[in-house]
Amino acid sequence: MNAYNHVQKLSLIIQPGDSFFPIVDAIDSAKQNIKMTIFRMDDPIVRDALRLAVTRGAQVQALVAPTSKGWTSKNKKLVDELSALGVEVRVPRPRKERIKRYHYKMMMIDNTQSLILTFNPTQDNLHYARDFGVSIKDEEITSELNRLFDADWYGDKFDPRDLPLAISPFNSRKKLLELISSAERTIQILDGKVRDQQCLSLLLRKAAAGCSVRIIGRNTEYNEVVPHFQIRPLARFRLHAKCVVVDSTRFFVGSQNLRRQSLDERREVGIIVEDEATSRKISRVFDEDWDNTTALRLAEPEPTVKA
Repeated sequence: MNAYNHVQKLSLIIQPGDSFFPIVDAIDSAKQNIKMTIFRMDDPIVRDALRLAVTRGAQVQALVAPTSKGWTSKNKKLVDELSALGVEVRVPRPRKERIKRYHYKMMMIDNTQSLILTFNPTQDNLHYARDFGVSIKDEEITSELNRLFDADWYGDKFDPRDLPLAISPFNSRKKLLELISSAERTIQILDGKVRDQQCLSLLLRKAAAGCSVRIIGRNTEYNEVVPHFQIRPLARFRLHAKCVVVDSTRFFVGSQNLRRQSLDERREVGIIVEDEATSRKISRVFDEDWDNTTALRLAEPEPTVKA
């Protein structure tokens, strides 16, 4: 796990609670440019912050997803609205890679700060859903995310560097399996769609080996035959987070669910970091949510799909 040891100046975002403030604070700090990917957005305060950034002379670029379930027409309207504010907007071009959806949620400020989020800047996600994000003041990470953004902006080829970023469809499967495999004592997962067969098989093996595996999710019909393998639904908020914590020392936060489509067929971005202080913060949120759940069983994995 050495690749995950060092990320400079990382801070955790927890929803609901932190609201739009981390996003707006980042936008307000921009001196030169803002690059932002949008899957869904309807928060007027975030939009107004982007308008003010343009007014003070920052270049603002937004990649708006061409398809989003229930939001495709809204996104078309959003393209026009942002353009009218002076934001440079593009819809990602078709790629030679098999990218069926652009689902990543990231924002880069100048070349110094980046935000990787599980949530969209929608009023629902900001105020009513359990979500996470990380704000990172690390030039190497931000530069790499800017490079990915530019590749998708221009439709160019992208080859990821060896950094603690999980980028679908390139390396998310490999890195998340490595993270889960590294667990010695505990695995905590917040994810409403834990369905990937390879991930499920690995989680069952870890549980059989004595690792405590707890999942807050929405799947409910799996034959629970392995001790210490438990899944419960979130009771207090709508579950939208995609997060894994291992041994309370390493964590993943990103836009990827543990399912085949997210790992292999979409543009997704997350980060895997070894940081005990941040991992324990997420673990505490998990434990509080766990105490407010009702025990359920896990859903059947997706059937094997032949290529």
